[in-house]
Amino acid sequence: MLKSKRRSFLKAGILGSVYITLPKQIIGSKKDQTTGNDELIKSAEELRPGEIIEAVQKGPYAFIPVSPMFEWHSFHLPMGTDALIPEELARQVASRTGGIWFRPLSFGLDAWRTKDEKERWGFSQDDEVYGMNFPELPIKSEYCNKGEMILAVKNRLNAISECGIKHSFLMNHHGGKGQFKLIEELAEENSNQQMKVHAIRTYQFNDLNEDEGFYNVGGHAGYSETTWLMAFRPELVDLSEQKEGELSVRQTGILHNKPQIEPEWNPRKVNKEVAEKLRKRVIENFIQYISHLQKKI
Repeated sequence: MLKSKRRSFLKAGILGSVYITLPKQIIGSKKDQTTGNDELIKSAEELRPGEIIEAVQKGPYAFIPVSPMFEWHSFHLPMGTDALIPEELARQVASRTGGIWFRPLSFGLDAWRTKDEKERWGFSQDDEVYGMNFPELPIKSEYCNKGEMILAVKNRLNAISECGIKHSFLMNHHGGKGQFKLIEELAEENSNQQMKVHAIRTYQFNDLNEDEGFYNVGGHAGYSETTWLMAFRPELVDLSEQKEGELSVRQTGILHNKPQIEPEWNPRKVNKEVAEKLRKRVIENFIQYISHLQKKI
């Protein structure tokens, strides 16, 4: 039985998990080096038509990450952090529930930083800062406008709307202004009797607390988000690229509630065991969410 403090959808008496084995031709021959136990399964882009049909017969689901693949995440994380997290979550959940998972649609919204944000992070009010394009950082980030994102998501949903999929999940990890509101709108506008579209935030499935070692501290590329990527793609995290001790927000591109990041919240201090716990819990809770939906099919 799930703990009483978990989110409302987890309190609805959802018991057990959905574990479905995909056909052998859809499963790769290698073991997943990220988790050590999950079999590799191909993305939808790598499947032949018959394999897609088989996968959808096993589970009528489509997992579609929608997050930017090229955005600054400080020196110790890859540019694709926001998309790589939901991509790996999609792959691992699809390996258990059936259905198909896609590589990310690389679209991310953001905005000009406000006066309050610039003051909080140690910028001059004369600095013009859009998203994570901080003046001192060596690489700029890629963002889009609403129209571009709307067309791409609608195209993907239209393409899969007639192959037996009953639930599509638009999965987002990007916190840029307007991102999730637009994904919610797209989910609502593109849902119909044939296929329900769900707006998913990766972190809605995290119910770890401080007693279990998870600290929701630090914003973009900070302590918490480093834990997330270490949970799902640990091989891409290089903590040695971040210097020890106190860090500067504007010089590292790590968001915090003040210009300087205290040494105790330096991402170098992220706990690998907590990250592993996070990975297992998020996967478990997402599967529980899907199990509840399956009862309505």
